[in-house]
Amino acid sequence: MRRHRPARPWPFLAALLLVALLVAAGCGRKTPPVPPETVLPTPVSDLRYRLDEQGVTLIWTAPRTTVQGEKLAAIDGFELLRAVEKEGEHCDGCPIPFGSPIKVSGDNVSPGDQVHYTEAVLRPGYRYSYKVRTKLGWYYASAASNIVSFTWNTLIKPATAVTAEAGDSRVTLHWQPPASHIDGAPLAKPLRYQIFRSVAGAELMPLGAPITDTTYQDLEVVNGKRYFYKIQALNDDAVGMMSEAADARPLDLTPPAPPQEVTAVQTDGGVKVLWAGVNESDLAGYRIYRRRADQTKPQLLGSTGADRLSFLDTHSTRGADRWYYAVTAFDQAEPANESPLSKEAELVVGQND
Repeated sequence: MRRHRPARPWPFLAALLLVALLVAAGCGRKTPPVPPETVLPTPVSDLRYRLDEQGVTLIWTAPRTTVQGEKLAAIDGFELLRAVEKEGEHCDGCPIPFGSPIKVSGDNVSPGDQVHYTEAVLRPGYRYSYKVRTKLGWYYASAASNIVSFTWNTLIKPATAVTAEAGDSRVTLHWQPPASHIDGAPLAKPLRYQIFRSVAGAELMPLGAPITDTTYQDLEVVNGKRYFYKIQALNDDAVGMMSEAADARPLDLTPPAPPQEVTAVQTDGGVKVLWAGVNESDLAGYRIYRRRADQTKPQLLGSTGADRLSFLDTHSTRGADRWYYAVTAFDQAEPANESPLSKEAELVVGQND
C-alpha cells in the first residue's frame, strides 16, 4: 500500500521562505556595525558656576563633535545630575551621591553655544555638586562632564560706592567693602573680590581671579568702547550679592608727535607748505597754521588727510614781509588729540606780493 505524506502546515513554509531571503541577503557586501557609543557627543569639559543673589548659574559649552570627531548637526538636550549634602558630612574621595537626572532643554541650542542653567532654591549650610551629560535622541547620552561643587551659605552684603574712572587704554575701579552678611551676622573670614565686566552691555563675565584689594586697574580695554563693571565679595564661607554697576569709556588721550621738516615755498598759485609724515597707527591728518611776525597765536588755515604731506596757502600774503608756517598732526580719537605745533617755517615775501 502506498503511504501519503501529510501536508506541511503553512507556518513551516513561511519560515523556510524567510530563511531563504536571509541567506540571499547575506550574499551582499557588509560594513562593520557602528557601536552606538561612537556617535555620541564628546563630554562637556568646561562646566563652571557663578553664585549670586539669584542662586547658582551653571554654564557650559555645548559639544561640537562626536567622540569620533564628526561634527554634530544639532543638540537634543542635556541631563544635569545634582548631589546635595549637608556641609561636614561629605568626605573627600567618597562617591558623590548624585540624584536622578534633571532634563535641560536643547531648544535653540546649537553645537558650540554657551548654555546657562539657574537654580534659585538653595539651602544654607549644604554642599552642592553638579555634572552634565549631552543627550543624543531620547535614549543615548554622552559621558559625564567635569564635576563642580560649592557650599551655599547666607549671602554677604554687596560692595558699595563702586566707581569706574576712565583713562587712556585703562579703567580704574574703586569700591568700599561690605560690613556683614545680609542677615547682619559679622564676617568671620577675610574677603576677596571677584570683578565682573561687560563690554558694551553684553553678558557680565568674571575678570581674572578674585583679588584682596578694593581697587583694580583694567588694562585689557579698547579706547572708545564702554565697559560695565560689578563687584562681588566672597570668602571661604559665602559669596556676596552683586554690587551696583559702574561704567566707563576709556579714551585716547595721547596726541601724535608733531611733524618735522616743515618748509614753505612761494609759488604762482600761493605758498606751498610741505612736511615729513608722522608714523602713527591712528593718524587721521594734519592741520596747517600761519602767523605774522607781530602775532603770537597762529591762525588755522586748513587741514589734510593722513596721506597728504603738502598744503597750498592761497590766502593773500599782503600786509607783511615775513610769515611763519607750522603744522600739527591729529589722531582718530573723538575728540581728536592734536600734537604740539611743529617747528615754524619762515617765508619772506615782497611788499607788493
